[in-house]
Amino acid sequence: MYRMIASAIARGTFRPGTRLPPERDLSSSLAVSRATLRVALRALHDDGLLEPTHGSGWHVVAPSVVEEGQEPPLSFTEMAALRGLRASAEVLHQGTRPGTIDEADDLGIAPGSEVFCLDRLRKLDDVPVALASTCMPAAMVEAAVSQDYSTGSLYATLRERCGINPDRADYVLSARGATSDDAEQLGMREGEAVLVGKYTCFDDRDRPFEIGQIIYRGDRYRFRTVLRNRRAALPPHP
Repeated sequence: MYRMIASAIARGTFRPGTRLPPERDLSSSLAVSRATLRVALRALHDDGLLEPTHGSGWHVVAPSVVEEGQEPPLSFTEMAALRGLRASAEVLHQGTRPGTIDEADDLGIAPGSEVFCLDRLRKLDDVPVALASTCMPAAMVEAAVSQDYSTGSLYATLRERCGINPDRADYVLSARGATSDDAEQLGMREGEAVLVGKYTCFDDRDRPFEIGQIIYRGDRYRFRTVLRNRRAALPPHP
């Protein structure tokens, strides 16, 4: 059942953004019970292919939606590849400069040390999705400073050329209205919802190697996480 619906989505029978037939009609046409159908629909939702809409049934997820929340941290390019999408970027700024006091504190370097900064407009299949700004210690990523990041993956370059393996990120997500600059770059109206992720990323030696901010169009971003009751895992007090 899962494969039948997933194949229909891949073939374009159910196109991105469209609503699936009502469960009653879909279960009848596929000759399965509604209970079996719902199991498949939930699995397709978990894999990011479908999205439930209150009162409107199930919709096929538009391919230009990026989903975050994986472990270990993934680059935008790697997240896109997981969804079968092509990531690209328009490089807005790339270069080095002296770091600020706050940047130095977050990155564990001396104030005034050189930092490598990269600002990009990120796209999925040529559709603008996010504005990404990152800052790293220049001495730590010297071999990555002059690379072309219009199509290349920053994290892949860090792994291959600098020996840096991203391991975890401290990540804060908030919402606000798009500024005029945001709106112009992302192809939206000023004041429309954007989601802003601010983060510090650490490598497998627990060194902070990147601080950054990424501004997503609110209609093209989803963050998924797992909430656990850690108290239930604690042993009882004697």
